[in-house]
Amino acid sequence: MGRTAAERSAALRPQPLRPQLTPVELRPLTPSDDELLSALEQQDDVWEFVGTLPLPDEEHPHHLFAIVEGKASVGVAGLVRSQALEGKDFELLCALRSEAQGRGFAKQACMLAMAWGFDTLKLERVIACIGDGNDGARSIATKIGMTELGAGPPGATVYVKDRGKRKHGPKQSRSP
Repeated sequence: MGRTAAERSAALRPQPLRPQLTPVELRPLTPSDDELLSALEQQDDVWEFVGTLPLPDEEHPHHLFAIVEGKASVGVAGLVRSQALEGKDFELLCALRSEAQGRGFAKQACMLAMAWGFDTLKLERVIACIGDGNDGARSIATKIGMTELGAGPPGATVYVKDRGKRKHGPKQSRSP
């Protein structure tokens, strides 16, 4: 009543679910990322679900990258040697600064890290051990094609994606 035809038409058009996502890139961690790592470890949600970020050693190498939006490092993603399932797998890990959460960056970064693991490391599968209360990580895991494998460490469920099941995975334009 009193609205123009254009206003009524606009009201019927569905709004996009998410505005155009800003793409993120992964780059190898450098000593200049120490502040980022320290800040992430002090962030409550990272501490609760990830704990202390693992440091590599000769027996337990890992492949962590800075998540970069524009020129800003907004988090860390990559693959770490998992303690679950007899320690034979690499586990997907992702942690974002609070201000970068909820913008699709974690999903993009996880897709890039997983593709890098399959394409560069030639992994047969990638797993994720997700804490029972971490609904955001569970949602991302299923969106990137991971499926529930079963119980993992206490209070966690293991999700897996096999190399052969990548039709929904990203097409990576360049290696980090």
